Amino acid sequence: MGILLVLCLVLVSPLAAQEERAIGNFAGVGVRAMGMGGAYVGVADDFTAVFWNPAGLAQITERQMQMSFQSNSFNSKSLKAGTPSSSDLGNTRFGSLGVVFPYPHVERGSLVFAAGFNRIKDFDRTVRFQQTIVTTATNDAQEEIEITLDEDNSFPNEGELAALSLAAAVDVSPYTSLGLAIHRISGENKAINTFNDVDNLDLYFENRWTKQNTFTDDYNGVWTALLGAFIRFPREAPRIRLGATVGTGATHKINYVFKGVPSDENYNQIEFDDGSLIQTPTEEIKDSYKLSLPLEVGAGVSFNPHESLLVSGSAHFAAWSQAEYKGSDENDLRSTASFKEQYKDQTRYHVGVEWLVPFIALDLRAGYYSDPLPFVGPRDPNLSVSADNPLIVINQDRRFFTLGSSLLFDEVVQLNVAWNRGGFKQSEGNASEDNTISRLLVGVSYGF
Repeated sequence: MGILLVLCLVLVSPLAAQEERAIGNFAGVGVRAMGMGGAYVGVADDFTAVFWNPAGLAQITERQMQMSFQSNSFNSKSLKAGTPSSSDLGNTRFGSLGVVFPYPHVERGSLVFAAGFNRIKDFDRTVRFQQTIVTTATNDAQEEIEITLDEDNSFPNEGELAALSLAAAVDVSPYTSLGLAIHRISGENKAINTFNDVDNLDLYFENRWTKQNTFTDDYNGVWTALLGAFIRFPREAPRIRLGATVGTGATHKINYVFKGVPSDENYNQIEFDDGSLIQTPTEEIKDSYKLSLPLEVGAGVSFNPHESLLVSGSAHFAAWSQAEYKGSDENDLRSTASFKEQYKDQTRYHVGVEWLVPFIALDLRAGYYSDPLPFVGPRDPNLSVSADNPLIVINQDRRFFTLGSSLLFDEVVQLNVAWNRGGFKQSEGNASEDNTISRLLVGVSYGF
């Protein structure tokens, strides 16, 4: 039928280049750290130092256990060709679990070990685009007519990367410590792309045409290392602390499973006015590829202008444009990005403050951090930039404001809470997004 030929052009675009979720997408690690905006490279005095700066572990003088959970909410308001849409995604995940063990009686001053789990990257994202399309088609009588279609496309994406870590730190001088953390990183991600068109004028026996593609990505375990250095002055009750880190880039092997209809001329399902369906058998394609990420470097400082006040700041840089694909993806469904053309090198900035309320064991925290979007398009690196293959305009980069607090019970148990809220705005051709992200972190630590 002539209508189908038109819908093949209107409804389903070719499989566009996919953003590599392992690039960027910082999740926030540690309840206290994220209450202070993630400005923790120059603080790093709890278990989450294994992520921020392992050299900071040398400050810890008592055994610790720490656990946290995180609740996430992603809300997207979009606009395409003047038509507004919205979508939401939320979940609750385990955040971290770790132990710290200072080795007693070290001549140099400190030797500390740590081990545990941290969730380190967040793949959660959703967007929905709706619009009314007016076009022409040839009916069964070979007559050209004008048709109106309601388009409704949705793109939810959910997943994470997490790290199992072993770390150690040692004082190499009265004021300087070095640390090393070894991480085993793995995770998964699921993206569902759904395209719907509806014949809202009831011109044809067909009512709805649907195409849905599902990608499930499995990130095999890979080893990485983080080397840290830490300077504190004076040694006891330091007022100034400086930290620096270098992290090796992971080379992820990603096994993916594609389920759907890869051809642009087919649909998963056609629904008729009488409720009957035609369903196309779903194809399944399995393949894998390797993604090699660049080094990341960080630097931070913290300062105690008063014994009850802590101010800190840090920066983290990654040359994402130097990422590379290795291995092969014979079906060319996943490893399709051109990093030099589609990604920008980015730096995250963090600032935070912590105030110990006098006379009670209560800490109050606040902070801010920016997490710039590295993917700037266009979707197809093999085609020239045009109205059909536009660059992505970042109208507002990801930025977050944070609040946090902790309360100490019986001098050994501390309850920590942090709340982060931020978002970003971007546009691509005639489509735009206004996204809001909220994260609630709750944790408890025990010193013994």
